[in-house]
Amino acid sequence: MDRIAPHALVRPSQREWLSLAWPMASFFALALLLVFTSARLLGAASEGTRWIPWLGGGVIALGFLLDPEAQHFAAGGFTELPFTLGVVLALALVASGAAVRRPWLFGLLLGVTGAFRANMLWLAPAFAVGVAVLAPPSLRLRAGLAVMLGYAVPLVPWWLYKWHSFGAPSADLSRWMLWEGVEGRTWFTMMHLPETPHVPAGPKALALLADKIGRNLGTLSLSLATGPRALWLGALITWLWTRPPKPLAVAGVLVLVQLALGLLAAAASIPWLRYVFPARIPFEAAGVLATWALIARVPDQPLGPSGRQVLRAGVAMLALLWATWQCGLGLAEARSTAADRGIPSVATLNDLGARLNSEMAPDEALMSNLGPTLAWHARRPVLHLALGPEDLDACRSRLTFTQVLLVFRDSKRAWTEWQEAMEPESERRHPEWNVARARRWRTDDGFAVVWLELGAPRPRFASAAPGRSANHGDAAHPVRLAGVHP
Repeated sequence: MDRIAPHALVRPSQREWLSLAWPMASFFALALLLVFTSARLLGAASEGTRWIPWLGGGVIALGFLLDPEAQHFAAGGFTELPFTLGVVLALALVASGAAVRRPWLFGLLLGVTGAFRANMLWLAPAFAVGVAVLAPPSLRLRAGLAVMLGYAVPLVPWWLYKWHSFGAPSADLSRWMLWEGVEGRTWFTMMHLPETPHVPAGPKALALLADKIGRNLGTLSLSLATGPRALWLGALITWLWTRPPKPLAVAGVLVLVQLALGLLAAAASIPWLRYVFPARIPFEAAGVLATWALIARVPDQPLGPSGRQVLRAGVAMLALLWATWQCGLGLAEARSTAADRGIPSVATLNDLGARLNSEMAPDEALMSNLGPTLAWHARRPVLHLALGPEDLDACRSRLTFTQVLLVFRDSKRAWTEWQEAMEPESERRHPEWNVARARRWRTDDGFAVVWLELGAPRPRFASAAPGRSANHGDAAHPVRLAGVHP
């Protein structure tokens, strides 16, 4: 997207809006997809009233549009919404039977969807099995393999790139998320050291991960069962026991499989419900549809058609009230945290970029806590800030840099290990930091800036002194770049 209009949108602050194009388009496309898919599925049970299915689809879509996490992902340039759009479209194709008629194209859709998030790595085999179940017995193996082949086609170039650049097609920093919260490790401490994190292996690793999953799974499950979600889950499971048409049943099972795998993945990495979002949206839509389907199966006695309509309206009202309440909570939280942002304004970022570019050579790297945000606005490589000033020498032994830019609200808001560096004359008290020059000022939007210029790298000895950084594994992993000007 950055290359679509390079001349019309000159400044990075103008081009950054392009990053919202896919998430925002996916936000509205997903709402439309929910309307049309839900209306089609409800059409058979509309009892002759043509507008009822569209009203039901509108309720489900409006519930999605009111979802605060969906709004957050749409406004923040995240990949969750494009991924969720692909997943919901795949489920709709399974439910309609179209997936089994074109398994290779269906797999291609999964591959394109998987380019946005790694979740598809464990979802694609489940979708392939679902398509194989729907295929004629003599074609089941071929259909499943066609899905997996189509899935691989869009991702092969990316896998080859990672193999060439990092030595393995599966290379991914996100694998370290498994060790978040295990034996005192955090994502922050693991990713801000110059060495590869040292983690357990073998049976000990399996035991530690199993304990982590066990600790997190209960809390995540309870969070997912709040409000009417427990009703949606019970209705979906009950509806599956009523033996619906095979394509619908397979789609319903895939919804539950995705939900279970999403919960397990979140419990094994960072146990936040936001990481279950791509599974939660289709689950909630399927739960509402299943509840209406069960109401349609209630005999005329004691309800009758009018009674069923009242129950359907009650379910719709419950879904919308829950979505509205959640939306209100999200907006209140956004208002309370908006004034406490840890990233400066665009004007400040542009000013910092101009200062850096006036004093540094093109493409010269620096280190900063602003990471990829500063890299985007300054259009130069930026290293993630080291865990502490004492780690700077180790970082410089792997990549040459002389500038460190610290930008925090104030010294108390700075990372613990960098709080003293934000104070005046701190570099004089710590000659071991090797700071040749320090500049400090405050921006118009209230951020404290400390620009440290480091002296020439000091000679290194053959053996490292014992300490925190020397005990985190080998030095094979290079210091990480937050962003690079293309």
